[in-house]
Amino acid sequence: MLAHTSLPPLPPPPTPTPTPPARRAAVGGGGGGVEFRRKLHFLSAELHLDPFPLLALHPELRSAPLPLLHDSLRLLLSHGLSAGDASRVFAAFPSLLTSPPEESLRFLSAAAPLPPPLLRAAVVRSPRLLAASIPDTLSPALHFLRHRISLRRRPLPLAAALLLAFSVDRTLLPKLLFLGDATGLPDPAVCTILRRAPAILSYGIETNLTPKLKFLADGMGKDPATELTEFPHYFAFSLEGRIRPRHETLRVRGIEMSLKDMLTISDDEFKERLVDDALSKQRT
Repeated sequence: MLAHTSLPPLPPPPTPTPTPPARRAAVGGGGGGVEFRRKLHFLSAELHLDPFPLLALHPELRSAPLPLLHDSLRLLLSHGLSAGDASRVFAAFPSLLTSPPEESLRFLSAAAPLPPPLLRAAVVRSPRLLAASIPDTLSPALHFLRHRISLRRRPLPLAAALLLAFSVDRTLLPKLLFLGDATGLPDPAVCTILRRAPAILSYGIETNLTPKLKFLADGMGKDPATELTEFPHYFAFSLEGRIRPRHETLRVRGIEMSLKDMLTISDDEFKERLVDDALSKQRT
């Protein structure tokens, strides 16, 4: 017969440890949790941004007060940007949400100077303008354009305004010097080209300037110095999408056309020129 063995009594359930007030706030019960949820709502509902990649890119957003984020948005709106524009700016540079770019906007508005429509266009195209350092980038670039290139137009044209986000030493000056070396043009002539087409200074030397200059000289048999002086916007066109195919079409048909006409006329007008030339040859 089995002996009856009494089991020891079960221990009483552990007493729950009270959650510290700070912890309760963080997980959602107190002011901190509510503030954080409001911040997420602001980013997702008002700016239409996914908040979690922004938090990963810029952890300071977690502790930044919500009114600061509202101030950053209002600042951009007060300078002519739309809410959608502001969202694109903050998506590119989340740090601007916690560091309102008041000084950068003041510099661009007053020193460049860029009136609201031009300021908006520039910032939407290059949000980096609001994140760049004034003493290290914006101010040296403006000085370079005004005094090295002698671009005196006020306000700056959009293509030149976008250059303010580039480093003088790493980007702007090397391209000016490259063009002088590649074309043999003196510095004043190169600066004249750049004043007419400042966007050249934003193009890559290896990816844009070099292959297009090579094709202009070797593929088309033209003098780069002469052609760029007459038509400095040459670099704005795609080598494979427009320059090469149109040149080959004209070469095969023995048609002479200026570089400017070859590249700037529409596809329909280009075809009309081909048809007119063919009909002219038939008549003769």
